[in-house]
Amino acid sequence: MYRPFYNLRVRFAQCEMSQNEVARAAGMAPSTMTARMTGAQPFDAWQMEAIAKALNIPPEEYSKYFFDHAKAAR
Repeated sequence: MYRPFYNLRVRFAQCEMSQNEVARAAGMAPSTMTARMTGAQPFDAWQMEAIAKALNIPPEEYSKYFFDHAKAAR
């Protein structure tokens, strides 16, 4: 089964945070995070920055976490 944003989900686990905890730390509603993580809506730049800050992701690694390469390859 295909799951969007696999690397981001792995990062949640590495940081021992749930998706809802990351959403709150980034100043987002959990429902907004869910819409982004399922691919129903794209991430906004400010959301990527806030999530990256919560998960200690450097800007040069944003593409690894926020752009769904598997979906683009289809």
